Amino acid sequence: MTDHADDHRQDTRYPPTVTHIITGLNVGGAERALFNILSNGLQGPFRNRVISLTGPGHYGPLLKAAGIPVTCLNMQPGRPSFGAVRRLISACKDAPADLVQGWMSHGNIAATFARRVVYPRAALAWNIRRSLENQGEAKVGTRILTKGSAWLSSGPQAIIYNARRSQRQYADIGYRDRAAHFIPNGFDTAQWSPNGDVRRAIRGELGLSDRCRVIGFVGRGHRDKDPANLFAAFELVRERHPNTVLVAVGSDLEPFAPSSDHVVLLGHRSDVPDVIRAFDVLCLSSRVEGFPNVLGEAMATGVPCVSTDVGDAREIVGETGWLAAPRDATGLAACLGQALDCSPDELRERGRIARQRIVHDYSIAAAVAKYVNLYQDLGQE
Repeated sequence: MTDHADDHRQDTRYPPTVTHIITGLNVGGAERALFNILSNGLQGPFRNRVISLTGPGHYGPLLKAAGIPVTCLNMQPGRPSFGAVRRLISACKDAPADLVQGWMSHGNIAATFARRVVYPRAALAWNIRRSLENQGEAKVGTRILTKGSAWLSSGPQAIIYNARRSQRQYADIGYRDRAAHFIPNGFDTAQWSPNGDVRRAIRGELGLSDRCRVIGFVGRGHRDKDPANLFAAFELVRERHPNTVLVAVGSDLEPFAPSSDHVVLLGHRSDVPDVIRAFDVLCLSSRVEGFPNVLGEAMATGVPCVSTDVGDAREIVGETGWLAAPRDATGLAACLGQALDCSPDELRERGRIARQRIVHDYSIAAAVAKYVNLYQDLGQE
């Protein structure tokens, strides 16, 4: 480590510095989780900076606006190069670090490399955000990277999982479980909260009456989110519940959606908390997840959820919603039907209990506190 870095480590006037290395900063669960903890209390006890292996994406400007330094290496996804490695080394040398925190597979590998080459005295932590439910269908490179990382998992002092199911799965393929820490995602329950006026306004914008039942979906058109499963289930639901509309938020959903007056595709929206307030029930149709943020966000907003049983969905939803097997449109439709069989008052009561569950078990303050405690423990080690 440089003399400048050594001086920094010995100067107790400054809080410890954490360098977060993440694959990218586009809209996604890991990116949102990083932004949430940095903007809700981790900055202060620690000085944080973010290195994106790719571009600034959606969250880069938001992090900068929050006072978090962001460096983008503009690597080509899946195409590492000598120039990219040099840019990573240069970016790391620009500032010292007491802890290097990787996010997602490529970020974890890059953090391991940076710690070895630039920050030999720093602590190292990994952050794993994906479960292994469909690992057999993943790209060959992804499977090799996931399995090969097990050999490197003795390096980090901490491996953070946001889903208990993921922790068990990775331990089964050889990841060092003694370093494992479970920190679920946290939610700002002031931002994600019920609001009747906003609900009526969004419904008015979309031309939806109070009598209309709205199934909501938030997610991109990616095979992991299985939008084909969602739309197939909705077609089945419509046979018994003709007064039902599906409102889908997210990019690249058009190729999967049927041509129907009862399907509303909104594309990317910057007001997702408001749109969710207009839902009667939220549907997660994924075939693979780690910790599905959208379930916690909807539940905090007072919207009960129908979800496939992936990642930690069962732990999050508990008894407040309905669970179906993944890749089973008939089963998903049956769960949606059970939700729609509930009266509006019954759905509101389920939503109230769901919000209480998130407030009690998954607040952003609790998540940040766990990161602070872990980082402090790593610093003492």
